[in-house]
Amino acid sequence: MKTISIIITLTIIASIGAVLYLISSERESNNFKSYELAVESGLIDRGWIPSFIPKSSYNIKEQHKVDVPNIFVELHFEPQDISYFEKECDLISVNEYKCANSGYPVKVTITNKSHAIIESI
Repeated sequence: MKTISIIITLTIIASIGAVLYLISSERESNNFKSYELAVESGLIDRGWIPSFIPKSSYNIKEQHKVDVPNIFVELHFEPQDISYFEKECDLISVNEYKCANSGYPVKVTITNKSHAIIESI
């Protein structure tokens, strides 16, 4: 009887581990040195990188889950191009904007006047 309990417990633990592995393995991440390279990748057209980012964007880091419309994008841009966010988004507090990306809400946080973090909300 003890052996059966141990086998069942180990099976449950292994199953939980397998599920956690599959969940974490469905995350994709990409890095681009420039806006042009991000465009070429097709991730902007697919909505994984918002289309409203400044064309001066560089050092673009993107993460998303394949089966869920959640994104996380970090990038740098020329300070004068903050107008890209001002045109496409609503100001919700100092240096924070709420925008739509492929129909889903995202928050943009601006730091140092040339760095943006964009994440699903």
